[in-house]
Amino acid sequence: MNDWINIGIIAIYMGVVIGVGFLFNSKKETTENYLLGGRGMNYIAVGLSMMMTLLSSISLVQVPGEIFNNGWTLYSFGILNIITVPLWYKLFIPFYFKLRTFTPYSYLELRYDSTVRTTVAVCAFYARTMYLGMVLYTTSKIFEGAYNWPSWVTIILVGVIGAIYTVLGGMKAVVWTDVIQFFVLMFGLITILLVVNSNLDGGIFGGISYAWKHGRGAPQYAVEEFYHLKPYIRICFWLLLYDACFAGIGSVSSDQLNVQRILSTKNWQTGLRSQWISTVLGLGSVIVLYVIGWSIYSYYAQNPDPQVTAGDLAFFHFIATKMPTPIPGIFMAAMLAAIMSTLDSGMNSMAAVWLKEFHSRFINKNMTPDKEIKVAKTATIIIGFFAVMLALALNLSGKWLRQSVAEVGTLFNLLGAITLPAFLFAALSKRANALLIWSYTFFAFGESVLQAFWYASSRSSYQAWVENPDAGFGWAGKLPFTYPLIFCIAGVILVMPFIIRASRKFLAAKIAYFIGLISSGIAFRMFIWAAYSNVLITDTPKECSFAFHLPISFLLAFGILWLCPVQPEKKWKGLTFKTAGEEILADK
Repeated sequence: MNDWINIGIIAIYMGVVIGVGFLFNSKKETTENYLLGGRGMNYIAVGLSMMMTLLSSISLVQVPGEIFNNGWTLYSFGILNIITVPLWYKLFIPFYFKLRTFTPYSYLELRYDSTVRTTVAVCAFYARTMYLGMVLYTTSKIFEGAYNWPSWVTIILVGVIGAIYTVLGGMKAVVWTDVIQFFVLMFGLITILLVVNSNLDGGIFGGISYAWKHGRGAPQYAVEEFYHLKPYIRICFWLLLYDACFAGIGSVSSDQLNVQRILSTKNWQTGLRSQWISTVLGLGSVIVLYVIGWSIYSYYAQNPDPQVTAGDLAFFHFIATKMPTPIPGIFMAAMLAAIMSTLDSGMNSMAAVWLKEFHSRFINKNMTPDKEIKVAKTATIIIGFFAVMLALALNLSGKWLRQSVAEVGTLFNLLGAITLPAFLFAALSKRANALLIWSYTFFAFGESVLQAFWYASSRSSYQAWVENPDAGFGWAGKLPFTYPLIFCIAGVILVMPFIIRASRKFLAAKIAYFIGLISSGIAFRMFIWAAYSNVLITDTPKECSFAFHLPISFLLAFGILWLCPVQPEKKWKGLTFKTAGEEILADK
């Protein structure tokens, strides 16, 4: 009976969400109103929407689960967002307001050309649709832990409802629903803290102290190996620091989820206020999740439960079994608040990318506003469908490699490497050019493919060895240097015709060049694999960490940038950080 009451509360909440979509549904909608809320939305509402978008089910499952399993170290640099995000904001966002754009990718066409714009838009489109799949996958973990629902049921149900109300109301429905969801979530988080406090010896502070004493603080900081750049340790200090410094670039340069909300305010100064609200409240919410992670670990350490075997499900099992009715239903509605805010924002944003970056440029260049809105709504449904398919694939991957939520997306992140250099080079240097970006795109893709293979093959081989040592080391053993050498030779042979200027005009030389760069990227990352494995693997096999990546090629590309010639003035005047106050020549 209690479960039905809780599910009823969740159903009522879902009905309210769809009702908000109907409230903002208008037959006389312009594209600007539907996608950007008329470019005059309240900055507080926009800031809350931005925060709710980023505080998805990934955070709600991953943060407490990671702390329960391994401690706080993975998130220990989160405070740096307060410093880095506003700095990166001022580097990119003023250009987008200056151009009156719907997406950040049109900026790249002015700085490079239309091919770079399209390529980066495709990569970002895939990455964010993949992110929506991750949101649905982690949502399934919430309901699996609370109600033992099969993963596929939750993925399909939540994905369909998210698509429906996003289609109905556009950006206004997205933002104002997110505001409602913010208060629902805050109520839920405060409630869970009060309940946890009453169930723990010594309350919350006693729970935190117990968790830190039992290795769920940041024990890695006291281990020498944590400061080594090795692929066979789970996380590394230097890579965490690097990621923390550069993570904010994506959200304010190329992330349509964030940028589209900022562009719905009246100017970049107002948008900066929204960004501050999002950053500060987001950090506060994540700190609450830290506390919950420590508290739930301490509770089950002191009160063992055979059904709690991993951190990803522990939090939601506690909600379902230890909180009195109807609090679990209310809190699960709060969880759905964060989930739906991410789904609506993601689907609406990706619909904008599809409309402005692909459909209106390549399929139908002369659409009426009504037609544009129809295309955006259709795209929302299709994007929702692909997000559901990706979520189901993630579920299969997680079972295959026995991954935690923090690790499960590793195999699917193949197209994101180019986004950072494309925007950063464009904003910082007059020398940024399309050939450099294209070259790095293909090289980095080769690296990403090999890194995903290294991670998956070594992990599966290691697990097979644990179960049966007679199976041998397989890909978790030493990698012969002949493997990367083959790819290296192939890459050099394929690249050479393009190096000869007289051959560059031939299509075959261009195709060979880019295939050669992919092969070179594979060889580069495979040499790293071979070097580490031959030095560090002796008596036992080792699996590559999900978090291991060396940004060597990015730093090399940044160095090559400054050796490139200065581009024509039309390509950079008014469009780089140093010339931001000058007139833009590119669109004249």
